[in-house]
Amino acid sequence: MSRLDPYVDRLLRLGGADAHPASAIVGVRTAGGSDVAVGGWAAAASETAPAVPMRRDLLLDLASVTKVAATTVLVMRLVDDGRIALDEKAHRLLPAFTGAGKDDVTLEQLLTHTAGLQSWWPLYLETTDRDDALLRAQQLPLAAAPGTAWSYSDLGLILAGTIVERVTGLGLREAYRALVAEPLGLAGTYGPVPQDSAVTSADSDAYEYGMVATGEPYPVPFRVDGFAGWRDRPLRGEVNDGNAAHALGGVSGHAGLFSTVDDLLALGAALRDGAFVSEPVLRRFARPSPLNPGQAVGFRRSSLRSGVDTVTVLGHSGFTGTWFGFGLEADVVVAAAAMRLSGVVGPLPARGDRPRIPALVTGDAIQSVLLDAAADALAAAASPVTTNAEER
Repeated sequence: MSRLDPYVDRLLRLGGADAHPASAIVGVRTAGGSDVAVGGWAAAASETAPAVPMRRDLLLDLASVTKVAATTVLVMRLVDDGRIALDEKAHRLLPAFTGAGKDDVTLEQLLTHTAGLQSWWPLYLETTDRDDALLRAQQLPLAAAPGTAWSYSDLGLILAGTIVERVTGLGLREAYRALVAEPLGLAGTYGPVPQDSAVTSADSDAYEYGMVATGEPYPVPFRVDGFAGWRDRPLRGEVNDGNAAHALGGVSGHAGLFSTVDDLLALGAALRDGAFVSEPVLRRFARPSPLNPGQAVGFRRSSLRSGVDTVTVLGHSGFTGTWFGFGLEADVVVAAAAMRLSGVVGPLPARGDRPRIPALVTGDAIQSVLLDAAADALAAAASPVTTNAEER
């Protein structure tokens, strides 16, 4: 019995009758050690195979947690080594990202969603070639003047990942392996990964299909019948995100990383200890954006109560239901997932059926459960249970 079992149960109960996550996992690390609990099904039963129970060693499609666990951490290491600065103009390393205000955009603005970029653009509906897609991401017009507004955008992290490639001379997969995974002994990698090593992230491409078909929440000038690559199968071991999967070869600055909860706990601990990334760099990346105090450099900022103190948490959520965060003032790391697309979005709509966007458990609801788990773990670490042997 784990102290975290009640939090797994809470995650599995989130949402309405048709929106409960298929599986959940919660991991917390404090000075007292690590604990991980799991529940639900990593893969549903099929005609040829039984259902697979959730396990802690299975890889999760991190989705947008990639933005911090890979891209932001890579930039932190490059800044620490003096190879790039946050005030670097993006166009110096991305020559096609120029004109109409783009020349003023900095690397920091890409990481803080203040570069004025469009919120979402399905690059794969224009090209499925990675180089062409990255070029198109640079050529898209801005939606606002840089530095005037906060607007969450995958495009900024796609471009930041491309900058990492230009600075290191390595592909993003190789840069992550050389600068993050190997130094820390992590098993995480960009996909695809073997199916039996991963958790199912979704039933199909139905969610993004619905976004394109309905124009919600972001209107785009495309039709779903203009793309032949929609996947109508469970997504297990291949990246869920459409741009990463269909246009960027599974490897991007905004999505594509697969990792275990234990790997994320180790990464969070390394970011806190001052050796992997220096404390001044961590503090700089933790600084809130003037345009949105909930946004740091790459990371999102939240907080939890620990006794009479408030602990700042740097973290990020992922569209698949993943979440990762660590405390600044307190020794706590949380990594988790409530796979909110699996068993919920269903197959692609049949011809003639009205496309829809399924209702999902919200990221805020998932985060709330996990911050509670972190606060509970900190309280337990501060007040360890005394055994009879210790009393004697």
